[in-house]
Amino acid sequence: MSACDQPVPGEHHGRSWQTAHAGCITCSDEALPLRVAVVDAERGLALCEHADGTRASVEIALVEPVAVGDVLLVHAGTAIAHAAQSGARA
Repeated sequence: MSACDQPVPGEHHGRSWQTAHAGCITCSDEALPLRVAVVDAERGLALCEHADGTRASVEIALVEPVAVGDVLLVHAGTAIAHAAQSGARA
């Protein structure tokens, strides 16, 4: 479990950790769904698109295999899950 996944004791006041924390407890950021446009498997990277068309380079080692068209949940430049596993859409 990474620092982003660890609940902070006493901070959720009776609510589940997922309900109490909408994002990462370390940086307050959320994972965003991005669609894969290009895969560079040799470097472990993918060029991904936000819904508004902007692009970002994303590390994909944690979620391989990745294919063009896949939707990934991305946090801090790293893909942490395939969106199909979570129900998110880009």
